[in-house]
Amino acid sequence: MESGANTMLLTSTEVSKSFRKKLVLNKVNFSVNLGEIVGIIGPNGSGKTTLLNLIMGLLKVDSGTISCNHALSAAVSRKGFFEGMTVYDNMKVYAHLKKQNLSEIDRALELFDIDFGKTNFGKLSAGMKQRVALAQAFMGDYKLILLDEPTNHLDIDSIFKLRSAIEARKKSGTSFILTSHVLTELEKLCNRALFLFKGKIVKEVTATDTGFANLEEEYLKLSVK
Repeated sequence: MESGANTMLLTSTEVSKSFRKKLVLNKVNFSVNLGEIVGIIGPNGSGKTTLLNLIMGLLKVDSGTISCNHALSAAVSRKGFFEGMTVYDNMKVYAHLKKQNLSEIDRALELFDIDFGKTNFGKLSAGMKQRVALAQAFMGDYKLILLDEPTNHLDIDSIFKLRSAIEARKKSGTSFILTSHVLTELEKLCNRALFLFKGKIVKEVTATDTGFANLEEEYLKLSVK
């Protein structure tokens, strides 16, 4: 399903969030359609991860609303895994929480070429941990997947696998919200990109806009304003 379908999946309306009186998100408005990939671009501290945590329900909004029509899955960090347990046993925990069959574990691990399921999570390299986190996010048939800096620590082959996995799920109607500092990856994958600066979405570009071909240039223009 292409992003042109008028099926609204998620809507953020006037969402604001503060920590210790510091405004982190300021009246954020955006939406995501079914089968659409939306990239969120911004410097560190701009509120990207906070926004994802609000969407997941890990934080509560101070004002505004977030409405999501489907359950979602996410890989927002490499945290949330038990260091002393094997990769496979960690995945079993998530399969139970997500109410997924154990066969989903093997499918997800194979998707990211994970052949170290018997290794304790704590003994993995940063790149291997990232692949496990991504496998967890892709486990199950979710219509919305949030990925925060998904290419962090990945080698080239793993980036290719991630890109293929995202494109395959998009064809089946899954939507994605991606954050990344690797803007060329967002150019390849996204239907739209939102620029988030100091807690506000200051610009949106779509894949049909001329600026989408060079998101780095667009970012530089906005960052000096």
